[in-house]
Amino acid sequence: MPGNSPMVTLRIPEDHLLELERLVGFDGMRNRSDVIREAIRRMLSSPLPGKGERIEVDLGPDLTIRLRDYCKIVGETADVVLRQSAREMIRKEMIEGATVVELLSRRMDELRSRHDEDSNI
Repeated sequence: MPGNSPMVTLRIPEDHLLELERLVGFDGMRNRSDVIREAIRRMLSSPLPGKGERIEVDLGPDLTIRLRDYCKIVGETADVVLRQSAREMIRKEMIEGATVVELLSRRMDELRSRHDEDSNI
């Protein structure tokens, strides 16, 4: 990427610089600039404040690898896949939860009806 983009100079606290250095070498980041570019990319791609809450989840190494592979296969980003998965799980739980409530309600109605019939005898 050198030469393709403008150079920007910034000042950051020393503890932030140490954290940047610690991240060099992870996920293909070769230097501080790669780490900073990735941080900026993530910040710019995340929802604006007030538009949605950002939640971090540690998937663990196995699920991380499986998610990356899945994203490559389907051609989607991890955030799109995870958002859709959360929507689907919530939808499923709400439908199943509603079904359980409906079944309990019907059963309670049956029991009340029997009780009323028994008390009229």
